[in-house]
Amino acid sequence: MEKNDFLLYNEIIYHIHTSKDMDDLKRSILAQVKHIIPYTYGSFITVDIDPETQTIHHRDPFCLPDSFTPLEEAWIAQDYLDESLWVSHAPESIVIRSSDLNGEGWLQSPLFCQLYQQYDIYDTLSVNLAYDHQVMALMTFYRTRSDGTFTDEEAFYLRALARHINYAYYTMSHQVAQSSGPARTMEEIVAAYGLTRRETEVLSLVFQGRNNEEILAKLTISRNTLLKHLQNLYRKCAVSSRWELLKLKNGI
Repeated sequence: MEKNDFLLYNEIIYHIHTSKDMDDLKRSILAQVKHIIPYTYGSFITVDIDPETQTIHHRDPFCLPDSFTPLEEAWIAQDYLDESLWVSHAPESIVIRSSDLNGEGWLQSPLFCQLYQQYDIYDTLSVNLAYDHQVMALMTFYRTRSDGTFTDEEAFYLRALARHINYAYYTMSHQVAQSSGPARTMEEIVAAYGLTRRETEVLSLVFQGRNNEEILAKLTISRNTLLKHLQNLYRKCAVSSRWELLKLKNGI
């Protein structure tokens, strides 16, 4: 990494960890990363996974520029056509380029012809944001034909930044859940959702910010048992992700 790129990389990390709220975090990342990985369009899309069916749900696109939002909304409506949809399932961050998957073959895909062609998009660079084996969002950068394809070096930069972005995104989600709305007691939550004793213990540890490994050590249960309790919590509380569970504490 050249000296100038190293300075830019450190500046991006600084902005990632000093963002004021979730919108500021997304906007800051998209704006700052552009200095080290040039692109024409960029977006964040929230990812939810149904714990029982493992069905992917994409929502709430945040785009730079804002004028790109209609395309991402159209993609969400047709995401099942995307050959790279598996990335949203991956429990660890993976960086992929459209040009790596099919070369220029993806330029003839139905999804490209229906959506991307009107924006003259030629290549994409994506990373799924995940923390503690929970997928949180999908971040994607787009280049036009005149921009060319993303390079190996740029993919490396994004992989290096992913750990910082993952942690900042998770932390910000956790802070939002803790700071919004009136606090609810555990007794109120247990009564409202009919939780068992063990489900209550698991939820209490989730509220404390414990990850799965810490919960396993605390309760001395198997991983499969913990996942079953979490699935039951998701079902009973009508949520689809860990950070949505955190919102229950504040009645959001």
